[in-house]
Amino acid sequence: MGSMDKLYNVAEWIMRLCIVNLLWILFTICGFVVFGLFPATAAMFSITRKWTLGDFDVPLFKTFWQAYKKEFLQANVLGIIFYIIAGLLYINFMYTKSLTEGSSILFIGGFFSLCLFFIILLIHIFPLFAHYKLTTFQYIKRAFLIGLIKPLNTLLMIVGSYAIFYMLSSLPGLNFFFLGSSVSFFLSWVSVRTYKKLEQKEAESSL
Repeated sequence: MGSMDKLYNVAEWIMRLCIVNLLWILFTICGFVVFGLFPATAAMFSITRKWTLGDFDVPLFKTFWQAYKKEFLQANVLGIIFYIIAGLLYINFMYTKSLTEGSSILFIGGFFSLCLFFIILLIHIFPLFAHYKLTTFQYIKRAFLIGLIKPLNTLLMIVGSYAIFYMLSSLPGLNFFFLGSSVSFFLSWVSVRTYKKLEQKEAESSL
């Protein structure tokens, strides 16, 4: 591959990531943010999953719109659950701040346990949502189980996502065009490989 071909491929990937990120923002706003965030994120992961599986020529707008419509209801059910958990975290945090130092140890432990639970779910839920067709609570159960049985993968996903955020934040404006799609692509890349290994182990154990 010549240098011009490499430059073309880089430019093409930059364009793909930018378009998907802008679609994610646009459709989040179209759902008045609260009801648009989770369906738009699910649609974004449906595209980045296809990229990790080698389908690089997927039509971006058409695929995004179809996934957004298809997953709108179930994604928002998941969204409501996550909003409730986030609300509980906020209440726990505010209550813990009001306690004295000696009496707050138990509540601090509870707060950090909830935070860990929330982060594990948030990291794993959208890759699962794009890869499998399950019920809402099956998604939550499987996300938590994978997070526990694959702690190194979970740590990689958390650290990698933060690294992407840190790198993009170093140049003003890049987050707006690339943050969501870049993190989504990275999480999809790690997750698809994890699922393949888990599915292979399940197949071998059933023999």
